[in-house]
Amino acid sequence: MEEYAKVLRWSTDVGVYGLRTTIQLPKSATFEKNVGFINFYLGVFGANVHYECGLSTKPAEAANDNWHWFWNTGFANDGGPWMIKGGSVVPIELSLNCNGQLEFKVAGEVVKTFLAEDEPFGALTTARLVVAACDQKFEIVPDPLPEWTTRHDAVVCDCFSYKDSSGTWTTLSAANSSPPEATIFWPTGYDHTGTPADYTTAISAGKIIATL
Repeated sequence: MEEYAKVLRWSTDVGVYGLRTTIQLPKSATFEKNVGFINFYLGVFGANVHYECGLSTKPAEAANDNWHWFWNTGFANDGGPWMIKGGSVVPIELSLNCNGQLEFKVAGEVVKTFLAEDEPFGALTTARLVVAACDQKFEIVPDPLPEWTTRHDAVVCDCFSYKDSSGTWTTLSAANSSPPEATIFWPTGYDHTGTPADYTTAISAGKIIATL
């Protein structure tokens, strides 16, 4: 199954032991098709597993202005109740605690703790902040791709920071990370019907504002 998606990715590999950001959710999100999703999340690789943890909405929930927190490892996934409203300001964090466990925090509360199985956690790699939307999914990708129909108002991801091995938090910037330079259009290599939808962004140290 191929996702028809737009992605912004802000990444770093500077000896990361945690990531955090404060997300102001869009005030509105719309899906013309009854499929797809919008995700804003922190992602890391550690102990041979990719972890993605953040905030999400989908068509049925967006119609009622509902978002929720979610986590996904590729092997399992889950999420909280659909009770977060558009426009809410929600701090999220994905970091190692003093016991060597990986914690996902939402608004300061630990909602999921991950335990290393094959090997202990060390420095986390492939550390990133992701702003993404999926319009629909295809068994066979059409060419040209259809008009994009998933939209949202501005999302503000602020205070994007990483934690080092001593527990110090540092703001991410162009000096210690790779802020997104352009939207990743997925799948690649296909023509689009009409003009391809693109994110409008404003990026500064530790902050990205994105509208689709």
